[in-house]
Formats: sequence, C-alpha cells, structure tokens
Amino acid sequence: MAVTVTLSGAVSGTEELRRNNLRALLRAVHTGGPMTRAQLTRLLGLNRSTIGGLTTTLIDLGLVAEQTAAQSAAAGAAVGGTRSARPSHLVVPRPENAVIAIDLGVDRVQVALVGLGGIVLDRRVREHERGEHDVHRVVERVATMAGELIAAAGHGCRILGVAASVPGAIRSEDGMVQFAPNLGWHGEPFTQLLSERLGRPVRTGNDANLGVMAEHLRGAAVGRRHVIYLGVSVGIGGGFLVDGHLLSGASGYAGEVGHLHVDAAGPECSCGDQGCWELKVGENRLLTLAGRAAGSGPDGVDEVIAAAIAGEAVAQDALTEIASWTGVGLRSLINLFNPEMIVVGGTLAQVWPSIGDQVEEILSRRALLPPRADVAVLPARLGRDSSLIGAAELAFEAILEDPQSAVHCIAAS
Repeated sequence: MAVTVTLSGAVSGTEELRRNNLRALLRAVHTGGPMTRAQLTRLLGLNRSTIGGLTTTLIDLGLVAEQTAAQSAAAGAAVGGTRSARPSHLVVPRPENAVIAIDLGVDRVQVALVGLGGIVLDRRVREHERGEHDVHRVVERVATMAGELIAAAGHGCRILGVAASVPGAIRSEDGMVQFAPNLGWHGEPFTQLLSERLGRPVRTGNDANLGVMAEHLRGAAVGRRHVIYLGVSVGIGGGFLVDGHLLSGASGYAGEVGHLHVDAAGPECSCGDQGCWELKVGENRLLTLAGRAAGSGPDGVDEVIAAAIAGEAVAQDALTEIASWTGVGLRSLINLFNPEMIVVGGTLAQVWPSIGDQVEEILSRRALLPPRADVAVLPARLGRDSSLIGAAELAFEAILEDPQSAVHCIAAS
C-alpha cells in the first residue's frame, strides 16, 4: 500500500512539473519571440531532451512550430549567437492561434484579432456618437466588429479567448462594471451580456491595469518591477505594478487616480467630487483651453500640438497648463509609491514631446528628492494600443496557464 501511494504521488508530481514546464516554454516564446532550443535550455534551466519533449507537445497542440533561422529571418525575426554549419531551428509561436481583444474608450471602440506572440493581425475601429454609451448598444457594436474579424480570419484561425479593456472599476469575480463615470455606467453587466451575445467566455479588466501589464510585458517597462501606468484620454486611469504584482485592491478597484482631488476650486466631476485630476489634465481640458471643441479626440490634440509648434500663443498656454497639473499629480504618485518608472499613455504620450521637459522641471522642484531621483517618466512604447494589447494578454492567460486546453478551443467559422 505504501509503495502504491508513493508512486501515485511521484506520478502526480511529475505531471504537474511537466505542466509547469509547458507553461514556461509557451510563455517564453509568446512574450520573448522565436527562440532556439538552446536558448530555451539556458533561459528555463532545463536539459535539451526535456526542451525537445515539451516543444514536440506544443507542436502537436498546434501552438508552436519550428523553423530554421533563415525562415524566421524572412518573416522578420532575428536570433542572436554565432552561426553554425547546421542551421538552428527556432521554436516559433503560431499566430493563427488568436484572441479577440476589445478596447472600449469613451470616444471609440477598437476590436482586434491578436495572434499568439502578440501580433495584431487585424482590427476594426469605430467612433462612438454622442450619447451612444448604452451598454446594450455597445455590446451589439462590439459583437458585430468581433464577428467581422472572425469571419475575415477564415477557417485556419483558432480563437483562444476574448477579453475587453474598460475605463472603469471592474469587479474582479465576475467582470461587472461597477463604476465607469465617463461612460455613464454604474453596475452594468457588460461582461455577461457580451459573453451571451458572442457565445464565448469573456474576461474584462480595467484599462489602466491592462495597460501597465502590456507595457511591463512588451513595452517601456520591460524588466521593471515597480511601475505606474497612466492611461489618459477623456479621463485618467492608473495601473500599478508593485514588486512585479498588479495592485488591484480588496475588490479590484484600485488605481482610480483620475479622481485624485487636486484643486479645491475646480469644477464638479462626473464622480460627484470637484477638482479631480482628470478635469485638469484630460483630453477635453486641453482642447477647451486651446479654444477647440471638446470631443475631437486624438486628431484634435494633434492639431493643438501643431498650432503650438507654429507659435500660436493660446495653444502654447494650454500645453503649459496641462504640464503644470500633470506635474502636480505625478508628484503625489511619486511620493506615495516610489516607483522605478511612470509610463504615460494616451493623450499624455501624445503631448509628451511638447510638455515632457516642463513636467520634469516641475518634478525636480516639487517632488521629494529620494523618490524622484530614481524614477523615469516615459511615454508608452505601445502608444494608444497599451490597453488593447493588455486585453489580448488577459485573453491569452487561460491558454498560457494550461496549454493543453488548446484542444478545446473554437476554430473561426
């Protein structure tokens, strides 16, 4: 009896170790790109035969392929190291394994087909018209766009998951959108409704939380463990990485930095308070200060930047005020969290070349010296796609956690 129990435990432990190694190898090529078996051996600390067996399993599951370095180079990949007489073979993620990623903004919705390896294969973008934030209308629009992508992908594509980025407080256990003031949503079952409409499971995350994870995995914050991401459009969302872990709070609502109280004499906010930071720094504030119509989006912001460069005083003054209030908010975040890096996305990334030096000068005067000395403030490397790519990573999470579940994934039809 004792022998039987010991063997059962050993088998169970071996299977779990193999599952862990499969996860590690698939995550490595998903986030790091094509790698040789030798590179994977060094990276994962496993022997060559183990890497070979794991690779074969992932090939059989249809998740990776092996190519020669020459084949991969022709597809735009590169491998380090010296060349040998026998061509190196690369383990390459197969992008026809894809997810539907949704980035729901205040002014537009974007839906993309993203392949394993983080490649955006196709996308649809549609503007919201004023007053079109009714949750049922949004769900129908997203479902239509997702259907277009799936139809265009054809039978060779396998859909691994669906996830959405939403600018609001998302309840962690079921994806309920508890509070999204710029959408006018309070307690909306967006995730459930979309899942029912698509006939597929859907996951939903806060846009800034997804943004910080995307920048950590693929963008400006790769290798950093203490990171703040600020996603700025009409509002401001904050995503916080603390020692490599997402700061979510007790119920998943942490990071609503757009509603930091920064101006006691400021205007009333949609959240019910007044003088919130997003009213001093958001996209519409910049446009209004510059004498432009609110709601003209990124194109309007580009026009303000161009006007400032051309010498228009009102545009220059608008950017200066945005820089000042940006510094006020960043100072508080630096002093509270002592991050290694702050990544600014959306509108702030767009205007950063015009205001970055001003913000840095404000921070050098106002932030506490020890925290400020060690923090870099940079625009998002993924641009306006940070939250979209973060949604894709959320959708990929199930297959990355259990690669063998690929056999149950639904092919595009």
